[in-house]
Amino acid sequence: MKYIRNIGFLFLIVFTSAQDSKTEKVLFVGNSFTFYFNLPLVVESMADEKGVGLDVYQSTAGGASLKDHWIGKRNLSTKSKIQNGKFDKIILQDYSTNPVNKTAESLDYFNRFIDLAKSVDAKVYIYGTWPVPTMQGKAYDGIDPIQHALKPLSSQNVTLVPVGTAFRLFQAEYPEISLYTSDNKHPSPVGTYLAACVFLKVLTGKSPKGLYRRFDRKDENGKKIFLGMVETTDAKKCQQIVELMNIK
Repeated sequence: MKYIRNIGFLFLIVFTSAQDSKTEKVLFVGNSFTFYFNLPLVVESMADEKGVGLDVYQSTAGGASLKDHWIGKRNLSTKSKIQNGKFDKIILQDYSTNPVNKTAESLDYFNRFIDLAKSVDAKVYIYGTWPVPTMQGKAYDGIDPIQHALKPLSSQNVTLVPVGTAFRLFQAEYPEISLYTSDNKHPSPVGTYLAACVFLKVLTGKSPKGLYRRFDRKDENGKKIFLGMVETTDAKKCQQIVELMNIK
């Protein structure tokens, strides 16, 4: 009888472990702010390093707005992917300036996609990006402008991913390190690494502390492809900023 009980206990441990290790299917919807330096795959790799299974996909096109995704411009099939992809989590990102410069339109299409995602029982995350030069200087009560513009979405039971806040805090602490490429808009490798650390914390609850500085995978021919790489000191600074943000 004791032997049987021990087997049952062992089965319970194995079963519980299998439940905890369930791989979640994630879809990133956006544009170049999402795909620069392989952000979605870097997030997947970071989660894997932390022992969390994320199966990450993306529906992206350079310069695409959520309106473009909704109407299927540039051969985007985002609505179909959401309806048929059986995703657990969906991240939405609009064209960089739209939340501030076209707020009503931006909120409209965010809400359309939120409703669509909820219709298939997916949890929704809003990618809060950073101000581009045409929005610099615009702040509202100490809140980042894009977060302020998207604040009405909070009633929709969605989660904001505060990447823009992380960028602001990082630049204030380390002004000598650029988070942008030469166009002063798109994220540099360090910017993408920082964004990925924020996504890791929000999507999985795992701390980015101790993450490796580079991530790679093998292609279909078995050759190694580097997804992203930063200096060790820069990686640690990104991790520290996200830790200080105390993201829940």
